Amino acid sequence: MVSILNNQTSNEEFLKFATNEVHNVDVATTHHGAPSAQVCDLVLNKNGKLYIVTSSQNPFFQDLIHQPKVVINGYKGDGTMDSCGFSIRGTIKNVEHKYIDEIFEKNDYLNEIYADDIEGAKEDLRVLEITPKEAAYLDHRTHPIFTRKFEF
Repeated sequence: MVSILNNQTSNEEFLKFATNEVHNVDVATTHHGAPSAQVCDLVLNKNGKLYIVTSSQNPFFQDLIHQPKVVINGYKGDGTMDSCGFSIRGTIKNVEHKYIDEIFEKNDYLNEIYADDIEGAKEDLRVLEITPKEAAYLDHRTHPIFTRKFEF
């Protein structure tokens, strides 16, 4: 199971928790004014920023670079009363291939996913840098239920 956060949890500890312990998130933005979302992995936490990767051919990539405001939702647990989750509001920008080798090194499964052509995948993938502005955390595993806001 994942860590339980508290009022002493720092912003950096929260971002580390989001990346390393929850990892799978839903990233939401808009597409021509309508909602647009995709499941992504938080692949890196560095210098107060979060990072995801996606194909430059993915239509969602275009949504993200045309509307830089995002909401990231993450959840971990086996049911409502055994779960925690968060929502992060922030901005996102394309940083091309920055940290791509570090991302592949830290996330071994990417080497398996792209085993047929790792170098081609690294060329196609784009690294997107998320600057968190605020976050909310909710934990149903504690009694009473714990909530916390983070400001960045």
